[in-house]
Amino acid sequence: MATVTGAMTTTNVLSNQLSIDIGKRISLLEPDVQVLTVLTRELGKEDTQATKFKWVEDEAKARFDTTTAEASSSATEVKVSHGTYFQSWDQVLVTRTGEQVRVDSVAGNTLTVTRGIGSTAATILEGDELQIIGTAQPENDTSKPARSKTPSVVENYTQIFRTPFEISDTAKNVGYMVSPREWDRLNQNAAIEHAKDIELSLLFGRKSATNPGATEDRTTGGALSFITSNQTDAGGTLSETEWNAALQQAFRYGGTNKVILASATVVSALNKFPASKQIVNSGETHYGMNVTTYGGPFGSVRVIYHRLLEGSKYGGYGIILDLDEVKYRPIPNRDTKLRTEIQPPDQDGHKAEFLTEAGLQFGLQRRHAVLSGVTG
Repeated sequence: MATVTGAMTTTNVLSNQLSIDIGKRISLLEPDVQVLTVLTRELGKEDTQATKFKWVEDEAKARFDTTTAEASSSATEVKVSHGTYFQSWDQVLVTRTGEQVRVDSVAGNTLTVTRGIGSTAATILEGDELQIIGTAQPENDTSKPARSKTPSVVENYTQIFRTPFEISDTAKNVGYMVSPREWDRLNQNAAIEHAKDIELSLLFGRKSATNPGATEDRTTGGALSFITSNQTDAGGTLSETEWNAALQQAFRYGGTNKVILASATVVSALNKFPASKQIVNSGETHYGMNVTTYGGPFGSVRVIYHRLLEGSKYGGYGIILDLDEVKYRPIPNRDTKLRTEIQPPDQDGHKAEFLTEAGLQFGLQRRHAVLSGVTG
C-alpha cells in the first residue's frame, strides 16, 4: 500500500476506484442496435440538471377545422370542432364547396357567419373541412382584439439504467483456452446489453415516476410515445403511394433532411420501389452505421436499418425523425459509466456495473412520423 503525502488526486488514487466515462465506446460496440442513442449522443447531447426536465414548444395558428353539424345554404350558424381556432373577421373557406364565409362572432363551438362572401352559398355537411384563409376588415375600422398563443411545456424524466456483472476472484484469474477471458467477456456482453436497454427505452418507453419503495423510480418516454399525429399504417405490402403519404406528413413541418429508422422489412420494401432510382447516396457511413439517402419528392431521407425494430409488430415499423428536435439528456457525470470494484469489502470476487442516468427530449412531434404495418 503506497503512502501519499499531500492531497489525494486523480493521478495518485487507484485507477480502479474511479468511474470511467465510456459512453461513446459503448456506442461503437454495435451501432446498428443503438441507432437513436448514437445519433442523439453525437448530434444533440445536452446535460440536464434535473431528473424531470422540461422544454417549451410553440406552433403556428391552426388553419383547419371540421364542422360537427349540417347547415343549410341560408343558415348563419355553423357548428365546428374547435371554436377557439376562429375569430371575428376571419375569412373561412368551405373546401368541399368553394364557398367563402366571414366569421362575425364566436360563442363556444358555434360560429355566426355571413355566407357566400364573393361566392355562392351551399349546404354545409357534417364533417366538412374548413380552412381559415385570412382576415378582412372594413375601411377605417378599429383594430380587432389581439390574440396570441401560450407556448406549451413538455416534460420527460431521466431513467437510471444499471447492468451489473460479477465473477469470483478464482474464476477471474485461472487460465482459459479461449479468448476473451471470462471477465472480459462478461464486461463486453454487459456493455452491449446496457446499450440495448437504453436504446429500447428511447424508442418504446413510456414516461413515469412512481414510488415502489422509499425513493422514486422513473422511466423516460421514448420516441413512439411522443409521435401521435403523423401515422401511416401500410396494413400489408408497402406501396409507393403509402410511402409518399408518410413522407408528406413528416416533411410538412421542420427541415428538408430527416432520417428513418427502418426495420429489415421496411428496408426491403423501399428497395423494391422504382423510385429507388432517386437514391442520391448509397453506402455512406455515419458513426459506424451504413446509411442510404433517398431523394424523395418532399425532402431527403437517410434510411438507416435498425436491428431492434423486430417482432410481430415493430418488425413492420419505420420511424421518421427530424433530428434537430431530438436530444439525449444525461444527468451531469451520470452518462454511461463503468463502476468497478462495487462488491462487498470481504467478498472474494469482483463486481462491476454499467450505469447511465439519462432521458430523451423529443420536441415538436408533428415534425416526425411513424410508418407501421409493413409486411413486404
